Amino acid sequence: MAPPLFLDLDGVLADFDRGVVAVTGKRPEQLPMKEMWQALSRHSDFFGTLDFMHDAQELWNFCAPHRPTILTGLPLGSWAPDQKKRWVARMLGAEVPVITCMARDKARYASPGAILVDDREKARDPWEAAGGRFILHRDAAASIAELARLGF
Repeated sequence: MAPPLFLDLDGVLADFDRGVVAVTGKRPEQLPMKEMWQALSRHSDFFGTLDFMHDAQELWNFCAPHRPTILTGLPLGSWAPDQKKRWVARMLGAEVPVITCMARDKARYASPGAILVDDREKARDPWEAAGGRFILHRDAAASIAELARLGF
């Protein structure tokens, strides 16, 4: 049996950066963090309306038979969890499990052998320290190749 598989949402499946540009006119790295998050929190359904990453459907089609869990970080405040869950239900299916937490707490869901595909290098050390295996997501093809190497 394959180990538990967790997929990050923003930057892996959902195109967060393109959504930020649509709302603010600037890329995330061009904005002070506080200003960016304030603008996004004022949007009625920012996370719920994000597009797929350009190759996300390829990654999802590979991962879906393994019944992954979406493990996604949250900004401060209470506005984002329902938006992210709506996105998953609309784009991937209502049956797909979603865990929302602060990004720094993702490793709480790690277990020996559990795999996390995430685009943030910062998530690697805590995940691996908890016994999990980490795949740094750059594009679908590379993540799929690494998952296949791990037996998926």
